[in-house]
Amino acid sequence: MSSAMRPVFCGNFEYDARQSEIERMFAKFGKVDRVDMKTGFAFVYMEDERDAEDAIQDLDNVEFGRQRRPLRVEWAKSESIRLQQGDSAIKRREDARRSITKQRPTKTLFVVNFDPINTRTRDLERHFEPYGKLVRVQIRKNFAFVQYESQEEATKALESTHLSKVVDRVISVEYAARENGDPPGRGRRSPSPRHRSRGSPDYGGGRPRSPYSRHRSSRSPVRRYRSRSPDYRPYSGSRH
Repeated sequence: MSSAMRPVFCGNFEYDARQSEIERMFAKFGKVDRVDMKTGFAFVYMEDERDAEDAIQDLDNVEFGRQRRPLRVEWAKSESIRLQQGDSAIKRREDARRSITKQRPTKTLFVVNFDPINTRTRDLERHFEPYGKLVRVQIRKNFAFVQYESQEEATKALESTHLSKVVDRVISVEYAARENGDPPGRGRRSPSPRHRSRGSPDYGGGRPRSPYSRHRSSRSPVRRYRSRSPDYRPYSGSRH
């Protein structure tokens, strides 16, 4: 049975490689059941073990991609196989529920493992819009924040989208640590003492101080700076 087939590990390609490219490369040797795409590597499940052996023999160390990196193609190790099994919908829901119970629920979701080159804000909007009203969708390099109007909507979206696919990548979705979009496990650091508000710096060589400046400064209130609050204006969609 193909479902019991040991997957082939394919690694060392560029992180913007597409799943269709990997699948097309292996399809030359036989029928490909599926490709589990990760960042910089993939697990390829083929229908016939002999076809998989041929692919390993011919593709290992072959140059691939714009940078002509030599591919690493071999049978996946036992630990990798264990991690890749349980790709069914039931297993996904169980994993999502276990993850949810360990996190403090917020209205903002933290999304990783999407394709940072080919994924646009609109792709995430389309993926998350069915589960509730979006307040904001923001991509920052290789991760993103998706904020909903209510906690119930965010929970429904997390349960439905964790380990789902966006632009050929299996994404991971968690609650953000805070509503303002801190990644899980990271709180906002308190400002360093050297970054706290001070008086105007003395650059030297300027005009002499007024004899009254000391008295004025002693009576002047100390200015205190606050970090700007995040912008939670109603979400109006992306311009992308």
